[in-house]
Amino acid sequence: MPRRQPRPTRGARWLRALHGCVTTVAHWLWRRLGFRQRRIPVEVLIADRNRRRTLERELHAGINRLQRVLGIPLPPHVAVVVQQVIRTDRQLAGCYQVSSAGGVRCSLIRLALEVNGKRLTIDELLAALAEQCIGLTTQESGGTAVVVPVEFEPVEPPAEARLRAFRPDPLAAQTGDPFYHQQAV
Repeated sequence: MPRRQPRPTRGARWLRALHGCVTTVAHWLWRRLGFRQRRIPVEVLIADRNRRRTLERELHAGINRLQRVLGIPLPPHVAVVVQQVIRTDRQLAGCYQVSSAGGVRCSLIRLALEVNGKRLTIDELLAALAEQCIGLTTQESGGTAVVVPVEFEPVEPPAEARLRAFRPDPLAAQTGDPFYHQQAV
């Protein structure tokens, strides 16, 4: 039979209540004074509720990691909108738009879920988000930045080379096979 725990004394109850009040006030002050990292609004415009929540969670986590790596927060008044396709003169994986209205700068990062009929993976979405956040942060900081492109495009071999890469089917009848001619006669 388990032993009963002794009842806390009046002083211990008072200390526990005081600790709870101080913790609550400290949390409230922390949020009120803005020490906590500002959460960037992310809006995913798709009908599938589960996929929308998953994408929002992954993008919020990606934004938090980017802010930690960049060392400076994203500019104020930034929002992220994820949509099926971004239509311009060509389809884009992402872009950002900066506007100024009434002296307040507003930045909108747009990400596409599909480019040229190909559905983008979450990793590709995060890569596009990283590119847009880095470009936006660089532009807002007013400093100069040099972009050194590193391109990687896998080269597909021509169709004939791909066909030659396969060995012939050993079970298929060959035209020079004498057994083939005997069966055909």
